[in-house]
Amino acid sequence: MPLKWVIVAGGTGGHIFPGIALAEYLLQQKKEVVFISGKRKVEKEILKNRPFSVYELDVEGFLGKSLINKIKAFNKMIKAILKSYKLIKNIDPDIILATGGYISFPVVLVGKLQRKVLGLHEQNIEPGMANRVLSKLVDKIFISIKGSEKFFPKEKVIFSGNIIRKEILTKVKKEHTGKGLLIIGGSLGAKFINELATEIVPLLLKEIEDLRVIHQTGLDNYKEVRDKYNLVIKNIKNAKERLTILPFIENMAWAYSQADLVLSRAGATTLAELFATGKPAILIPFPYATRNHQEKNAKAVAEKGGAIVIRQNEADSKKVYKIIKNLLNNPQKLKNMSDIMHSFFIKDSEKIIINTLEGLVKNAQ
Repeated sequence: MPLKWVIVAGGTGGHIFPGIALAEYLLQQKKEVVFISGKRKVEKEILKNRPFSVYELDVEGFLGKSLINKIKAFNKMIKAILKSYKLIKNIDPDIILATGGYISFPVVLVGKLQRKVLGLHEQNIEPGMANRVLSKLVDKIFISIKGSEKFFPKEKVIFSGNIIRKEILTKVKKEHTGKGLLIIGGSLGAKFINELATEIVPLLLKEIEDLRVIHQTGLDNYKEVRDKYNLVIKNIKNAKERLTILPFIENMAWAYSQADLVLSRAGATTLAELFATGKPAILIPFPYATRNHQEKNAKAVAEKGGAIVIRQNEADSKKVYKIIKNLLNNPQKLKNMSDIMHSFFIKDSEKIIINTLEGLVKNAQ
């Protein structure tokens, strides 16, 4: 019989999308998959209409919260552990894989108690607190970026690369003949990048007449960003036809296919997609990410020449506008950056993970 999997991920798209990619690959292999995630708006949006069952747990993080909120988070965690125990007992999976977020803790803990084969996938070069703790419980740890192995027990670590959604690799026709700029801040959006974009995009649309811009705002900031754009682009020729504003982009293969350059944060999953599609990028790492992991992720790429990294406190509109304009007007530079970005791409990450964990199950039988 095919082995049964539980995949647990939550918090942001950076954790959830690798889990989805693996789940969809497993379904193609005719295996049974169940997904466990949280109850936040972004989690529900990303996981709606998926071809697998999704169960929800209500979990919050502890770091940076007041004593009262820490107590509330602790109570939620206890309830989530009890619910997870019932879930895992009823589902009875052979394998549990966690791809990140506090949501993973109760499920992996219960999996350990019920003697399941356990895997952990780390997308960033430096793991957060949850994955550091979970690394003590799991059987194998799959890392995405060389250098993160030093944070985990060496005997458990396997370099798999990050898991990307296969639809990212789908070839989609470019719908325009001009230059393309894609602006993304991750599944939650990025307020700073949104505000920066509303300052520089009108200038770019005015300066580059064949420019097409696609901007993913995030679910919470869409209306505010859309309304601001409507005010600042109304006197620019064909601006409304050349600017697409979306709260969330489901078909990222389409979005990447329209772009010659990407402006984004530097989350590991975004980077993995940029590697797979070979898209040069201007990266503005989120400065408050755990242990500044986004900047550390981005530096490895920038040092090779695939991207330009600008710290948020240095990313004023004039500077970013000038860099974007110069790159869009230099196709050879973009081509060189594209080749470097694609050189980071690792194929078959999902096969490495599946073969390793299923091998552990078979060896234990």
